[in-house]
Amino acid sequence: MTTDNRAAMWQLSPIALQILHYLDDGDDAHAFLQAAPDGSLDDALDALRTLLAMDLELPLWPTPHIASLDAAYSINPSVVTKALPLFKKVQLGYCRDAAASICHATELPPTTAVSADVQQNAISVRAALGNWLPNLVNLEVLSSYGNALDFASIAEHDLSECHRLRTLTLSQYKRLDQGTFDHALKTVVATCPQVERFFFGSCSLMCMSDCTALLAWLALPTARHLKLDRTDFENELGAELATGMLMSSTLETIELFEIPSFTRTFLSPSSPPLPPQLRHLTICDYMMCDGYYSIEEQENAITDPPPAFDEADVAALAAKIATASRLESLDLWPRTSCDATAVVSVLPQLPTLTKLALQEVHLTTFPHLVQLLHLDLSSSTFSDEAIESLATLLCSSPKLKHLDLGCDQLPDHQAKTVLRALPQWLSCRGTACDVYLAIQSDVCVGAFTTALALTRNSHAVNIILYALRLSLETKTKLVAALRSTSGHHVTFFSPSRRKRAPLPLPQRSRIPAVRTRSRFRSIPTVSLSKARRNWLQYWRRR
Repeated sequence: MTTDNRAAMWQLSPIALQILHYLDDGDDAHAFLQAAPDGSLDDALDALRTLLAMDLELPLWPTPHIASLDAAYSINPSVVTKALPLFKKVQLGYCRDAAASICHATELPPTTAVSADVQQNAISVRAALGNWLPNLVNLEVLSSYGNALDFASIAEHDLSECHRLRTLTLSQYKRLDQGTFDHALKTVVATCPQVERFFFGSCSLMCMSDCTALLAWLALPTARHLKLDRTDFENELGAELATGMLMSSTLETIELFEIPSFTRTFLSPSSPPLPPQLRHLTICDYMMCDGYYSIEEQENAITDPPPAFDEADVAALAAKIATASRLESLDLWPRTSCDATAVVSVLPQLPTLTKLALQEVHLTTFPHLVQLLHLDLSSSTFSDEAIESLATLLCSSPKLKHLDLGCDQLPDHQAKTVLRALPQWLSCRGTACDVYLAIQSDVCVGAFTTALALTRNSHAVNIILYALRLSLETKTKLVAALRSTSGHHVTFFSPSRRKRAPLPLPQRSRIPAVRTRSRFRSIPTVSLSKARRNWLQYWRRR
């Protein structure tokens, strides 16, 4: 009797599958699967490898867009059906027309979560999602132009089956009245008590007259995340809501966007301290001018701009967060520039803080926050002492991987100080880093190219350059400087409507990924998937 000593067929181990899900780029995922030994991929992984090889316009990995899935399904339904269980999330995007055929022709496993944006009065949630409705975890409902939001009908006919729904966003395009607000919240409490994150927004700043329904949602044991956008509460009503919000034992994230009266009540020394379980706090006081003047005839509309966020409000915020020992992220965006030094001075007392975003502020000093992962100081100004402290932090930070200094260039001497610190910071990082900088002078161009030459990074560095005043010749020199680098991905941004030719890229194969980009026009040269996605997300936030 003879024995077959040939190697038996084997499949990828669970650890290999975990590595696959850590990859955040479709090309990397496809290369990983292509490198797998013959016969080691099961049917699902083999189908995913085939799917990722298709030339589709929108991304497929790690979170596929429904348009790409539907396009692939029309080409090869069997491949898509087999690969679907490997996706942990699916994004349906903005649904306003007939639903994609794949949603009605296939079913998803319980492990796949679905996010969708639906325009009410154009398409129903059920029509948009089809068989994928039970997998819905994140839903945004937008009212169409001129129509009030009728959330009750959506909850009654669709969401009662969505037992996995955790995040609900209601966006009112035009007028928001108290009845709509109350009805929506009461329906959520009665029909979807499992919703953990509730976002309510209006395009116009409105003053509400009652907060009972919102307090009822805050009292649910599942309430984790509340975002209010231009939905203001004044005087005693604001004090009542602030007390309910700050006394919550479950709320972990609070986002206050353009609701000046309530924000000041929330920060008042007479209101309770921040809850001990609070992890994330966002205060955006910025107000677009049309938020007041385009709504003068609407009932309950606020037409006179409230006082801007000032140093007194900054002091109140500093006093609040000084006791928030578990705060992990802080985002502050005043409507006009003010000195926020009082806020950053108390941040060393928050050892868990890993994300700090201060936009349009002035800082006279900057603490040594070595625990930060994400630092956004867009459109801010600094004293020389603060810049020196920031450079010191870059040189010694063991964790920082995202730095955003915004679209406005610092004074040359301050910019050079920061650029001198970049090589040491980027050379020490063991992970991909994102850098947003404005380069508008020849002095800074020279300092930047020197920083590139001195950087010895082992992971990708994604750089967004706001090159508002640089000539095409100067940009070409910057591209040439990239020849001495490895793993740098650079995007140029310039808000010009004029059509421009791509940058000349001789010996293109030797130069890392580069893309020229205009706010109004994108001219691709070499693929830059991750930086492009980050850039689009940045402008979506702004």
